[in-house]
Amino acid sequence: MSGRRRLTLLAAACGAGAVLVATALTGAALARTDDSVELAPLIAGWGTHWQVTGTKSEPLYTERIDARRDGDAFEVRIEVIGQGDTALGTQRSAVSVDAAGTIAWTEGCTKDAADCADDAHLRGFLATAALISLDREGRLPASGTARTLHGTPVVCVADAALHPDAAAADVRLDPCFDRATGAVLAHWSPDSAAFVGATLAPGFTVSTS
Repeated sequence: MSGRRRLTLLAAACGAGAVLVATALTGAALARTDDSVELAPLIAGWGTHWQVTGTKSEPLYTERIDARRDGDAFEVRIEVIGQGDTALGTQRSAVSVDAAGTIAWTEGCTKDAADCADDAHLRGFLATAALISLDREGRLPASGTARTLHGTPVVCVADAALHPDAAAADVRLDPCFDRATGAVLAHWSPDSAAFVGATLAPGFTVSTS
């Protein structure tokens, strides 16, 4: 796998602007309810410290994912392992959200200077920061859609509602947040009616200690 290909894969999952759509769907992840969930009371109950560890597997490689929130700071570390446990690279991405809702990259930004300082296009496993930003700006979407990922309740928010100031994504993937913590665990494709792309495989853990 070329270095350029590895960086493209990593950028998609970290939310650096690209979008990666899995070609194979995870059958166990297809549970859905389509019930509406009010977001404001849900977010009000989220803590500010959590860590998610898990994997996302593809035919030729596996991504080991560590995502965490520490107050207003959000970080994702993705290690790509090829066949035979070959290390293919590690990407670290981090942002912070201030009291006014401005999202600033603190590590790993590959965008232009303006977007690194105030990112209205944040996607991928860092999308929790985008939702917190809208809440602080008083522009939180009213509701999301309840779904279940590998037995874990999540709420999925439409990409357009999460990014009201951004151009529409080439491929729409709605981020799905752990209802207990707000961590991004998956992405839902309305076109495929399934979880695809940056979605954790069964066996992930979410801790708040």
